[in-house]
Amino acid sequence: MNTPIRRLSGVTYWVIEDPDGIHDFINTEIRKEWEEDVKFVAEDPARDPWLKTLQKRKWRLEIVRSEQVSLDQNMMNYVDKERGYSFSRSLATRRRELRTVIEQYGAVIWPIIVSGEDMRIRDGFCRYTALTEMGISRFYAYIGTL
Repeated sequence: MNTPIRRLSGVTYWVIEDPDGIHDFINTEIRKEWEEDVKFVAEDPARDPWLKTLQKRKWRLEIVRSEQVSLDQNMMNYVDKERGYSFSRSLATRRRELRTVIEQYGAVIWPIIVSGEDMRIRDGFCRYTALTEMGISRFYAYIGTL
């Protein structure tokens, strides 16, 4: 898989340009992470509505503006009191760490992943929030539509 490096607004990205390559990447590597996330909240990945659509989605690489996309508020508000886990608290810590490595070391990041139907971020909450906190309003995204 060819993953060239591109720069946008002072940030360096690994990108997959070929729609079939994006599809394969999402449905193998990223899917594994999402399945683990669904299991973490004690759900069955086979019944997850988003995961059920992945094979059918057509993917493309685009540059999007921050106001074009939105964060999933259910995810942002997710709290597991038994485990003492809060997604937003965890995100705040990870966002600070990511911002540091981008600003100080020029870390290379992947595009965010967005559902084309509602332009909701499905993966890349940390990247999105770090970049917007840095004042960056344009970034690469993989957009998947049915």
